[in-house]
Amino acid sequence: MENRDKESVLIVDDITENLRLLATILGRNGLVPRPVTSGKLAIEAALADPPDLVLMDIGMPEMSGLEVCRWFKKDERLKDIPIIFLSGLQEIDDKVEAFRVGGVDYIGKPFQELEVLARIRTHLQLRRLNTELVSNNERLEELVAEQVQQVTASQMAMIFALAKLAEVRDDDTGKHIERVQTFTKALAFRMRDMRIHASALTDSYIDYLFQSASLHDIGKVGTPDAILLKPGPLTPEESAVMRKHCVLGANTLSTVQKRFPDNQFLRMGVEVARSHQEKWDGSGYPDRLAAQDIPLSARIVALADFYDALTSSRCYRPAFDHQSTCRMIQEGSDTHFEPDIVTAFMTIEGQFRRIRREMLNDDDAGQDEGRPRSIAARAKAGAEFGS
Repeated sequence: MENRDKESVLIVDDITENLRLLATILGRNGLVPRPVTSGKLAIEAALADPPDLVLMDIGMPEMSGLEVCRWFKKDERLKDIPIIFLSGLQEIDDKVEAFRVGGVDYIGKPFQELEVLARIRTHLQLRRLNTELVSNNERLEELVAEQVQQVTASQMAMIFALAKLAEVRDDDTGKHIERVQTFTKALAFRMRDMRIHASALTDSYIDYLFQSASLHDIGKVGTPDAILLKPGPLTPEESAVMRKHCVLGANTLSTVQKRFPDNQFLRMGVEVARSHQEKWDGSGYPDRLAAQDIPLSARIVALADFYDALTSSRCYRPAFDHQSTCRMIQEGSDTHFEPDIVTAFMTIEGQFRRIRREMLNDDDAGQDEGRPRSIAARAKAGAEFGS
């Protein structure tokens, strides 16, 4: 057998004649014998070049075969190597102990050549099959992961395309969705670095958050153009219609989530769509949630959305400059936004500014800085945004 030519057996025995005899038997049967005279040398040899199998005596000075076996089983590199004990100890307790510490077989001395070879070959074959099984399972897991990734990517692309439908109807917003996603991820990572909600902000959570941020305004698909594109302040009646986009978006996503109840992306999408207009002090909509009752995902997206909305030109107003927008966010700490999230934002506000510049489309070129605005104008714009 071709594979057997490459398989090595570490032989451990303090009696030289036993080593010589066993090495001869294994060598002439296509195996590679590696004889050593002590448990310590066995460990050193195995660490330097792990064997395919160990054939070991139990009663050796300094370090018994049982101790060597225990050592192997504690080492990640060596724990899966099969160990066959070859010993003159014939008591049942000795054999039980040999298996208890991790041995796979027990051969009594004096031994028969054919028996030794048969048992070695059996365990080498089992090890090969186990190695192949592990390898095949790993490959299967990789293939499944690849398929899931492909399906997930397709689903994300479809959902993102649907989210863009709302954006496309408002030419002024440009790449609003992509920017809000990018701002959201940057803010979430910064919060985690600052130990703000760090236990919740795992890598997978932030990835879902990045994806679900694209859904925050998906309900605007149902908002009439006359209101969505109105070049001026909305009437109270029009504001009420505009505010329905949160519930409309959340209800639409909830319908899909009922079919996929374990989908974390959809669950977070519902949170973001429904609650991104809630305010820390409870004055937002649609549910007038306050503080920790507002989902964390929505609290983070709310600030990212606010920053991009204010620094973007709208059909009813020009863009605000970066400094004015940052001041408005600071002023909104503990009222509009969670204070800790505002603190995190202020440490990376320069990064937001760079992201904004890098992601401008042609229509936005030259409008990044907007214009400084008076307090009254900023208050008016804030009210318009909240509508």
